[in-house]
Amino acid sequence: MREEHKNVQNWIKKTYSGKYIIEAEVDEQNKLPDAARRWYQPDVIIKNKNGRIKYIIEVEIDPVRKAIVGASILADASLKALNEIAGLYFVIYHPDGIRQIQNFRDKAEIAKQYCRYINEIKVISFEEFKDILL
Repeated sequence: MREEHKNVQNWIKKTYSGKYIIEAEVDEQNKLPDAARRWYQPDVIIKNKNGRIKYIIEVEIDPVRKAIVGASILADASLKALNEIAGLYFVIYHPDGIRQIQNFRDKAEIAKQYCRYINEIKVISFEEFKDILL
């Protein structure tokens, strides 16, 4: 795992751990919907204090269009199995990925049409993510 990838996850933990329960892959591999049926392994899971998933975060260098659609569908299937609804964020930190961000956003919009348990899909740069209040 790249150092920047870890840094983004650690920033999320530091910034939001007082308000939410943060499960970051830098600490232990996340498995959704559970350890036995681990269809999907996101980088960060943000839960409210009652343990309900609020956001799933994918930290990306330069995601390919298929990865965004595939991760969205896997996240949706996992949320369905858990009977939860959550937001999905793809946080892009590498300049090569940021240059293609609109293309990735377009693919996320297509994926969203097929996702019933994801209430929002956002593809944003790490700098944009820092300005969002979750």
